[in-house]
Amino acid sequence: MSNTLRYDASAALPFIEPAAVRGLCASLEAARSETLADVADLKQKQAIPVDKQPLDSGFIELPTELLAGGSGDLLSRMTASAKRLRDQVDILVSLGIGGSYMGLRAIFEAVCHPYHNDLPRGERGGAPRLYFEGDNVDNDAMHGLLQLLSLHCRNPMELAQRWGICVISKSGGTLETAAAFRIFRNALESYYGAGSELARNLVVPITGEVGKLRDVSNSAQYPDVFPIPDGVGGRFSVLTAVGLYPAAVLGVDIRALLQGAADMTERFKTAPIGDNPVMDYVAVCHLLERDKGMKTRILSTWGKRLEAVGLWYDQLLAESLGKHERGAFPLTVVNTRD
Repeated sequence: MSNTLRYDASAALPFIEPAAVRGLCASLEAARSETLADVADLKQKQAIPVDKQPLDSGFIELPTELLAGGSGDLLSRMTASAKRLRDQVDILVSLGIGGSYMGLRAIFEAVCHPYHNDLPRGERGGAPRLYFEGDNVDNDAMHGLLQLLSLHCRNPMELAQRWGICVISKSGGTLETAAAFRIFRNALESYYGAGSELARNLVVPITGEVGKLRDVSNSAQYPDVFPIPDGVGGRFSVLTAVGLYPAAVLGVDIRALLQGAADMTERFKTAPIGDNPVMDYVAVCHLLERDKGMKTRILSTWGKRLEAVGLWYDQLLAESLGKHERGAFPLTVVNTRD
C-alpha cells in the first residue's frame, strides 16, 4: 500500500481546538464503519433503507475489484479495445454530461500535454486528439466541432483523417448527450457509409445494462459496449469505463490509476485518524464549518492543468451534499488569474 499522498492541514490547525478534534474521533469512526457497511450491503444486494437511496457507494471497492479481474476481466477487455480504437482514429469525440464528462476531462487535462490536440500524432504518443461535446445545448460549439471534422477528415481510408465517437450515458435518455449523439452519429455514418464496418467499429458506447443507449447499441451491433455498474452515481464514475476507457485510448496507464485509488481506499479503511487523508480532511472541513462558520470551500490551484479537477470536485461536493441543503459552497480558483 502506497503512502505517497499526504494531507497537510497545518495551516488550518490554528483555527481548530485540539479538544474538538478528539471529540470528533468517535463520530468519524462511526461514519467509516457505516460507509463500509453500506458497501457490503451493496455487494450482497441487501435491501437499502429509503433514507439512504440512492446508495452510490459502489465506487469505493471498484478499483480493487477491477484490478483483481472482476466483471469478466473488464479491465483487460477495455485495454484491448482502447488500443484497437487508438490505432484506428486520429480524433475521438467524447459525448457526455455531468459525471459522464467532468471526471474524464479532469484526467485529460491533468495527465496529458496541455496542448495535446495541437501536437503531431507522434508527439501525442500515437494517441488521438480528444474533443468533448454533449454536455450542453450550445449550437455554436457543436457546429464548430462538426466543421473542424469536415475540414480535417476528407479521406476515411487514411488514419490521419479518421475520427470516432465514445458516447457515455448510463440511461441513454439524457437530452443533451442523446441529441449530440444523434447528430454526430449521422455525421460519422455519412463519412464512412451507413452500415459500414468502419461506422460500426468507430463508435464505442458506455452505458447501463438497460436503457435507450443500450437498445441503440444492440440494434447497431457495435462490437464494443462497456457497462456503467449499478450502485455507482455518475459523479463517482470516473474509475469505471466512463473515465478509464477514454483515458486508455489516450495512453494513460489505467492500471496505475486504479492502483493509486485502491491504495487510498485501503488506507481509508485501515489507517488511524491522524494518518488517514480521507478522515483527516473530513475532520478539518467539518470543524471549520461547524465551529468557525467557514461555509465556502475554495480549491486553489496554481496551474491551469488542475482546473478541471477542481470543477469535478465542485460537482462532487455540491451534488453530494447540496441536495440536502448541507455542506459548504465549493469554489475552484486558478491563481494568479482569479
